[in-house]
Amino acid sequence: MPSLFISHGSPALSLEKNNSTADFLRGIAATLPRPKAIVVASAHWETDTPMVNGAAHPSMIYDFYGFAKALYEIQYKAPGDPALAAKIKKLLDDVGLKAGIDTASGFDHGVWSPLMLVYPKADIP
Repeated sequence: MPSLFISHGSPALSLEKNNSTADFLRGIAATLPRPKAIVVASAHWETDTPMVNGAAHPSMIYDFYGFAKALYEIQYKAPGDPALAAKIKKLLDDVGLKAGIDTASGFDHGVWSPLMLVYPKADIP
């Protein structure tokens, strides 16, 4: 599978029409093999040590303010994958990045904003 760097821009991107970035993200999945899971590194989830989200059903985090009410109502209900989270934690530990697993945190806008455009069905962990 390819690795992608996708800048999420403003959370409002997820609601915009006729926006070249949003349109690109809406079409990119058709050019890629369907993944079994998606791993996202988000700069919006700051911790003292590397953390992996191990929630089976991640909640939504609206880590911004001053935007349209519709943004605070978005739900991206992609499932989590606790078993994959444990594997990722082990891989990080094995290279000296002692990581933890957080089962309480959800998807911040660095995760859900671009993913809801790329995979709107929210059916990939």
